[in-house]
Amino acid sequence: MDKKISVFTPTYNRAYILPQCYSALCKQTCKDFIWLIVDDGSTDDTKNLIDEWINEDKISIRYIYQKNAGKQRAVNKGILNCTTPYFAFLDSDDYYENFTVEKFLSVLEKIKDNPKVAGVLARRGTPDRKIMGNPNLPQKQFIENVDTLIKKYNFSGDTCRAYKADILKQHLYPEIEDKFILESVMLSSIDEKYDLYIINEVFSICEYLTDGYTTNSQRLYKNNPYGYALGINQLTIAKRGLIRNLKAIIVYTTWCWKYKINKSFKNCKNKKLYVCALPLSICCYTLKMPRWIYN
Repeated sequence: MDKKISVFTPTYNRAYILPQCYSALCKQTCKDFIWLIVDDGSTDDTKNLIDEWINEDKISIRYIYQKNAGKQRAVNKGILNCTTPYFAFLDSDDYYENFTVEKFLSVLEKIKDNPKVAGVLARRGTPDRKIMGNPNLPQKQFIENVDTLIKKYNFSGDTCRAYKADILKQHLYPEIEDKFILESVMLSSIDEKYDLYIINEVFSICEYLTDGYTTNSQRLYKNNPYGYALGINQLTIAKRGLIRNLKAIIVYTTWCWKYKINKSFKNCKNKKLYVCALPLSICCYTLKMPRWIYN
């Protein structure tokens, strides 16, 4: 029988932590999913481990291997190889609550004919089930645009998301030389056009690891300056309020100057704000602010 949702995990040398993902998926109250794994060139025991799980046949698993090319290319490959109507994200260092797939599908089926809603946004939590970020939202479940959520309710924190697959296929990451791109390049471009069904409840548990993207974020940004610039550029047009847009344009401008990224004005998505903020950007660049860019 065809499955309804792909639970997508990009991975690189995570054989030591993937069993946590697998164990949680085996305990799902709804098994109407495919675990879609894209291996971004692992050199550890990842393939052998997944082959064992495929042979166990407890859940449906599809494993795709690619030469190391960066997370964004793994995400694109996963989306393009998705054969289900829905697509959920599960990082290799996270694991789902037992009810997550069931609740995702329940909501996705409810909104499937609503062209204004792209998917579901739930919360990520700590191992003791505390919401990561600001837990204060007006309702437990409601439909809202993410930019409005941030502007109106000061929403913050990592999220656990599932989307209509067809919408993701229209918002793939661009092909660039860098091996890292901020998620905002994809997700904020979706937020420009669509709302999400918000569930203020922990759906996935997160434990940040020393080899993870979050822990090494600043190093990743500096090693992939163009990928970072693309993400910040997208945020300059997000409808999250003037102050946030202003901060984004200053970081974008000074970042491009610092890392000698050409055509920063031509490629800027908010040229009017770029020009208006130019004196502030020059001042920040002269004073080497924000400090982390220059350290």
